[in-house]
Amino acid sequence: MRKSLKKSIDPSIKVALGYERDEPDAAVMADWKARTTRVCKPCWELKYCPYGPLVEQSPAIPPLRAGMIDQIAYFQRSLKDNTIGNVVALSSEDRCQYEEWIADDKLLLRQAVDELERRERLEEASKLPTDKDKIEAWIGGPLPPIHVYRAPFEHDNGDIEPSDFSETDWAEIQEIAGAIKKKYELAIATGKIDNRSPLESARAAWFRQRVEGFDPSDYPETVPEAFYEAECNVYGHVCPVFFSAEASTETSTERRRGRYISFKTKMRVVRRDNHTCQHCGKHLKDDEVEFDHIIPIAKGGSSEEHNIRLTCFGCNRDKSDEYMP
Repeated sequence: MRKSLKKSIDPSIKVALGYERDEPDAAVMADWKARTTRVCKPCWELKYCPYGPLVEQSPAIPPLRAGMIDQIAYFQRSLKDNTIGNVVALSSEDRCQYEEWIADDKLLLRQAVDELERRERLEEASKLPTDKDKIEAWIGGPLPPIHVYRAPFEHDNGDIEPSDFSETDWAEIQEIAGAIKKKYELAIATGKIDNRSPLESARAAWFRQRVEGFDPSDYPETVPEAFYEAECNVYGHVCPVFFSAEASTETSTERRRGRYISFKTKMRVVRRDNHTCQHCGKHLKDDEVEFDHIIPIAKGGSSEEHNIRLTCFGCNRDKSDEYMP
């Protein structure tokens, strides 16, 4: 569970984000605030991430110490039992999802193909002679330079055709799909999903590496919420914009920051939004209008027309500094 930090910033957080371990907390927070209010996440304004999977090369906030202790305990149990996965109670959402999946044979085949590819990758990695080789083959290395890296833009969600596979692979895919379906049916009947499977040699090597190298002091007990707010909602890493943005790479017209909204902008927003609160739909009189920053100033938003919308008093106060698209 995330908690806001009010006393000190753990050195592991400073190092992860490029600061010196002994840099004063006040200096770190001042610099971080400047970074995260000078620009906003591109996905907030553009509704699109220009970085894609390369976000994974950006620093990540260290996991909390309590969570890592639990994770290491899980690795130790897996190594002892030679089993990975757990038996988990079904939620109502899980039950509905499994019922939909059982009725969709095409989706079950896609899941079977993914499972087969995962098994083959782990089997190949497990054949390698050393733990280091096994881990590298399974997890992979860092992404190549941006001018070399290519990611497929479209996801292939087409039908799975027998002609795309050898007879042996197609028979195995059908067998796996049937097993997956039975697993979901049993989960619905019992209220529990059994995700356990044998622990492969490649994953066991990685588990051992994590257990042997674990030091609780390497992880923070708490993290300030200001650092979490900079994370990518998809990949979890800190958005690269907060490290790469600088005056020379900003647009030719500098964004106008600050809470002041010109009279001209206010009039244009009132006319554009037709005197209507953009949250609750209430029609507003001239003396009832409020101007809301869609992306808050505190999160890098500007006072330009595209970032302003009309709201009523109640909706504007309820929003506070939260980003509500």
